[in-house]
Amino acid sequence: MTSISQTTRPAYSAASPRSDGLSTGFYKLLFMTPTILVLALVVAGPLLYSFWLSLHEYIITYGMGDLVWFENYAVMMSDEFAGVSWVTMKLTVIVVVLEFLIAFGLALLLNQSWLKFREIYLLVLMLPILMTPVAVALMFRLMFNPNLGIINWLLSLVGIPQQGWFGDPDLALATVVFVDIWNETSLMLIMLYAGLKSLPQDPVEAARIDGASAFQILWHVTLPMLKPVILVTLLIRMITALKSYDLIYMLTQGGPGKVTETISFYAYRLGFRFLDIGQAAAVSFILLAAVVVLTVVLLRIMREN
Repeated sequence: MTSISQTTRPAYSAASPRSDGLSTGFYKLLFMTPTILVLALVVAGPLLYSFWLSLHEYIITYGMGDLVWFENYAVMMSDEFAGVSWVTMKLTVIVVVLEFLIAFGLALLLNQSWLKFREIYLLVLMLPILMTPVAVALMFRLMFNPNLGIINWLLSLVGIPQQGWFGDPDLALATVVFVDIWNETSLMLIMLYAGLKSLPQDPVEAARIDGASAFQILWHVTLPMLKPVILVTLLIRMITALKSYDLIYMLTQGGPGKVTETISFYAYRLGFRFLDIGQAAAVSFILLAAVVVLTVVLLRIMREN
């Protein structure tokens, strides 16, 4: 009988390949390199070039001029920039406050246990956010047309004279606010509704057993627990509202006069109408600084909560 000799296999160490001296940081950097390169080409490159343009006197028809350093940023001291800044802040505050009140009310209604067909209502309320701002602006531009629009036709049925919605200085900003609310409220609604659905129900049930009214539960229980979601929602909407451009461009072109001209549209007007790329880049970086400040606040709030 032939005996089979058993050979002992060499024992291999269970140590990780990283124990040879290569740190995990090298592998992380290696795998992140494609992303870093793409971001550098797509984001950092154009951003740095725009900042370089903002330091120069650059008129498109004459080409790159002298290095003027921060002289283009002196546009901040002009009355024109102060005017468009005031319009931007006014538009931002109005739309954010109104959209929050409407969205929070709708979110509370959708969160009621007795409500039937909740999914259908939510689907209908989500339709505006699925539409692009350009399509929304074109739709409302036709609806508010002084001669052919359905809005003036409906008003004429009750004896109200025709209105020049986008040509009247007293109505233009209010009309833009209305269109913005119709288009953007869905974003705040879905965030607040998701926040309400994620809240624990034990504190609410305990307050109800103790005899608290619906308003007391809302004020003393629901709102404190929902505070982080509310703050994040408000800041995100403020950031997007500060950059408002597409609705303004499609609806009013900043008019009549400069009643509806925002900082974003002002930068566009400087760059593509007056061909002053240097000042347009400077205005854009001023707006970017405001957005960065709000973003830092948002990240801090999210980290704390």
